[in-house]
Amino acid sequence: MSQTAIKARIAQLKAQGTVAPPNTWIGTTSITKKNGKRYTYYRLMTAYYPPATKDNPNPNRKTKMVQYLGSKESLEYKEMVKAIARRNEIQRLQKKLYNLEKQVSVASTQRRQRDKQSALTTLVGELVQQVQGLVEEMAWLKREFMSQFKSNPITS
Repeated sequence: MSQTAIKARIAQLKAQGTVAPPNTWIGTTSITKKNGKRYTYYRLMTAYYPPATKDNPNPNRKTKMVQYLGSKESLEYKEMVKAIARRNEIQRLQKKLYNLEKQVSVASTQRRQRDKQSALTTLVGELVQQVQGLVEEMAWLKREFMSQFKSNPITS
């Protein structure tokens, strides 16, 4: 899936209806009446972290009811289930988009490094050739000097 297709799908999901806020879920409350019948009610819950205090520097996560959704047959409950599904799908697509963008970024960085590396490799190759040429020239000069020295020894 391309980046454009992912962005279009995210926009389509947002246009379908409300998207549940992050860190929310549907919680349940069950009540048993005197006649023994059990009723289950649904609520939209959110997680929050109270601020740290001197007495409690690392407070635990707490939950808070955001909205009463009613029973499983209620419109609010059904809409919130869809909203949470949209949110989860959007988060999944955003993660996929982030990973694609990261891959593109890494690929371009690697390409730049490869280009730099090929330029460095060429430069090193040229320097090695120059050094080899200088070594050969020094060896030739040494041989010339030695042959001249043997043919014309210095006398004192």
